[in-house]
Amino acid sequence: MLNAWTCWLPRWQSALMPPSPSAQPPDCRWLDGALQRAGLAALLQAPPGMTLLAPTDDALQAAGLRPGQDAPEALQRWLLGHLTLASPRQDGLLPLLDGSLLRRAEQGAGWRDAEGRPVRLLGGLRQRGNLRVQLIDRPLLAPRLSLWQRVAADPALARLADALERCGLHELLGCAGPFTVFAPTGAGLDRAAARLGLGGDAWWRDVDALRALLLNHIVPGRWTSSELPWPGRLRTLGDAALTLDAFGRLRSGDLGLPLAPGSDQPCRNGLLHRLPEALLPLTD
Repeated sequence: MLNAWTCWLPRWQSALMPPSPSAQPPDCRWLDGALQRAGLAALLQAPPGMTLLAPTDDALQAAGLRPGQDAPEALQRWLLGHLTLASPRQDGLLPLLDGSLLRRAEQGAGWRDAEGRPVRLLGGLRQRGNLRVQLIDRPLLAPRLSLWQRVAADPALARLADALERCGLHELLGCAGPFTVFAPTGAGLDRAAARLGLGGDAWWRDVDALRALLLNHIVPGRWTSSELPWPGRLRTLGDAALTLDAFGRLRSGDLGLPLAPGSDQPCRNGLLHRLPEALLPLTD
């Protein structure tokens, strides 16, 4: 009997002992001081609806970040890249206040940041005054690549990159913007030539016609798929009307094109969407 009590006692004692420091729930003790330093403490009294995606203390330490020591202007920019009016538990896209975007991961739970790295939500929503706080497992990265760099780095868009460079539009997509680009596949560009009755060689030699077509794939502003005016129209940089229907399709000739998987890619100077075909003028 004594041996049985001796074996059971350590388990009984451990159930009453407080958890070790390593077992403490994650927290963001840095937050209040950072809001004060950035001049954003008023968010705690703002009308409800704002959510801060807050990296845990451990996540900041692992990344070597100390927000409380940053200059106020830099800290403001960093915090705006973690604030959203959308719901991280419900919405499919999370536009952040600095203009960047989180997308739901294609497989599994969680999100992807501007550089495609996974972001995991930790626990439920907390309240700091009127500010909702959602803990995440690491700090978010602002987009590093421009639209042109994003296109040029993607093998699936090599044909488009060649066309943009041939027409001199790669420099436009490297400037400040913001722009939204509807990027057709290489096969879609080749099929556009056939739909216009042009041979492949003639198509690539006619730089003016190619430039005019590509300008109608670029619109000013940063338009996520959820913010596009369905149904409605947008004016392109080619001074044409891009028509969007009520079924989530872009009109191209006699076709209706849905956005392809991999759309809503945030870039430093805008947003990239993908299309299976090129956009052609509407047919009567």
